[in-house]
Amino acid sequence: MIKSLKLLIIIWSLLISVCLSREHTTHSSRDKDPENSVYGPPQPPEWEFQIAAWTYNDEMASAFNLYRKNQRNKTFFMRLMKNGLDNRNQFQVDQLTGGLILFPYKNDDRFQVDIGGTYNALKDTSLTNKAFYSRITFRPKKYLWLRIGHEYKKGFAADHSLPYQKISGNANYLAGRFNISKFSLLALAGTGKIDNDLNTRYGIAGMLTGSFNTYFFGGYVKSSEELENVRTLAAGRWSPFRPDGLPSGFFIWKHRENYDFQLGGVFWGGNNSFVRPAAVGITQGIFISSAALSENSRLRRRQLMIISDDYSDAEISFFYVYMDQCIEMSPGSVNHVGFKAFQLFKVFNEINIPVISNPVIGLFYNEETEPEFNPATHSFKEKISNYWAYQLGITIYERFVLNAINNPRAPDPVYENQVFKIVVSQNKSA
Repeated sequence: MIKSLKLLIIIWSLLISVCLSREHTTHSSRDKDPENSVYGPPQPPEWEFQIAAWTYNDEMASAFNLYRKNQRNKTFFMRLMKNGLDNRNQFQVDQLTGGLILFPYKNDDRFQVDIGGTYNALKDTSLTNKAFYSRITFRPKKYLWLRIGHEYKKGFAADHSLPYQKISGNANYLAGRFNISKFSLLALAGTGKIDNDLNTRYGIAGMLTGSFNTYFFGGYVKSSEELENVRTLAAGRWSPFRPDGLPSGFFIWKHRENYDFQLGGVFWGGNNSFVRPAAVGITQGIFISSAALSENSRLRRRQLMIISDDYSDAEISFFYVYMDQCIEMSPGSVNHVGFKAFQLFKVFNEINIPVISNPVIGLFYNEETEPEFNPATHSFKEKISNYWAYQLGITIYERFVLNAINNPRAPDPVYENQVFKIVVSQNKSA
């Protein structure tokens, strides 16, 4: 592990040295020409605060979220959460999560450092979960991108035979992308250790851009553990920084022998902000995550927010998520666990009356699959449950965003009563 990490660092350092020797673009010229920024035109920074609470019968969970964002997206985020829900899918924990995106060299976005982590204490126990991630990204030229990353986690997971199962893991990886006209070549190498199993992974991928801002992506990661070999395919269209009125969207498929993951989205409207950095970032991020742990992407995604605010990216937004994983519940018996979810949002930007603006409605469908023990046959069978949920939201004084989600029928019979969420967000220019 240590030797592999040293090799990755040496290679990455040599690449940086070569690129620095060829770099002549000054920071001041980039400030005068915002089109040179990899994140597009600058926008004033905002601080957003979010308070959320939701209940299942007499149980309750609450959270406070805070983040700062500008054209570089979230540069600081933090969550304090108290989860008092008693269900089998989520531990009762007190949690602190946070992270920073730094640009330490003259605030130049060609050199970026990401650090963050999460810590939670399982209630009624002395057990804790810890995760940490760090990564350095270097963009010396428009056609060249390099990254080195490290992730670590230690804690406990649910186990069907024991209340908790001890887990630990760490990963180190190196990735780079080189653009040649309309074609981009992406490569990665990494080592990872989950408990006592050490895997080495190497991958290569290509992205081709076409007419009307369309793109196609294909990649393959080879692992020393054959079950961990990963194929990734993606296609979509990004919106220009000044939206052209045409829809944009993406679809990503990631497959292992015992695992399938699909993620898609479609966006319409004049405020469509699914621009090139977002399209490239989500695609290559999912590909690179094959050589790392899940902590980095999980902590930095918008799911950090308790209630989805993705609807703010377009007048009409549609999201699709699918996951299916094979698990061996008993020797020779394989079952599936997974979910399928659809989300549709419509923002009425044209409605602006005193005090209230930008009302939004959302429609959600969820389908979950999980093993269930059948006492008659002394075996597990697959249980499928589905439910709908609805969201309503408004903006008050163009600063306070109030959203509520109602789930008339939760998937678990214990939670047949209504499920209700309320989120209040405040935006204020820094």
